[in-house]
Amino acid sequence: MAGDLIFMHGGHRARCVATVDKKFTYHALQLMTRGRVKLWYDDRAFDMRGCWLWPCHPGPHVKFHEWPTGRPWEHRYMAFTGPLAGVWLSQGLWPSEPQEVDTNTGKRWAGLMDEALARAHRGERLDWLGAVNLIERLLIEAASLRADHQPTTEPWLSDVTQRIARAQDGLDYAELATKHGMSLSTLQRRFARATGQSLHQFRLTARVTAARQMLGETDLSIKQIAQRLGYCDVFYFSRHFSRVVGVGPATYRRSRQG
Repeated sequence: MAGDLIFMHGGHRARCVATVDKKFTYHALQLMTRGRVKLWYDDRAFDMRGCWLWPCHPGPHVKFHEWPTGRPWEHRYMAFTGPLAGVWLSQGLWPSEPQEVDTNTGKRWAGLMDEALARAHRGERLDWLGAVNLIERLLIEAASLRADHQPTTEPWLSDVTQRIARAQDGLDYAELATKHGMSLSTLQRRFARATGQSLHQFRLTARVTAARQMLGETDLSIKQIAQRLGYCDVFYFSRHFSRVVGVGPATYRRSRQG
């Protein structure tokens, strides 16, 4: 349904010299197909030339601009909010840092973003579905390339996200941190830097993702779904679901059945 992802804004600047310097409250994909950009996530710096894709999301302070100053670069971007961004994150599709690609891949992704933007601006339901499909296709391609070149990157992150997604009751985050040789504060900091969400926020997103799946694919009652996800109070579950998705679980189920 349309509330799963809300396209906020986006565009294409063939000669960009703008500076972005802020903490994001939403998710955005940035694509450079020509030029050079300096990028920072908090104190982590990247010097990028050519074709790069990079994410912006809640968590780090993000700053980027052309380099050297006054030399334009070609910029495409899309910004959105909604629970589907959390689903992509839980599935490992959302990148955690900049990703360099070859020129042909950059051009293909530019085409996907241009078409997605055009469809999103038209506003019809099928156009919205097409725009979501195009962005997800780009994310899947990017994740596949990362897997090909970095198969063993951040194993602790994969384990932590999987454990959180599978957990039906409370998690001992301190025990999880110890398992990976970290203090709890280090795990919290590294997890937020990698995902843009706190451990608790990610857990809530994973619960809503599981609830959406069960509402659409099973005949379980809302109370049964709440219990399976570890909620003691079905009314609290319904309020939390409504806050994240935008509609209550019963309304969401009816929209999937229509």
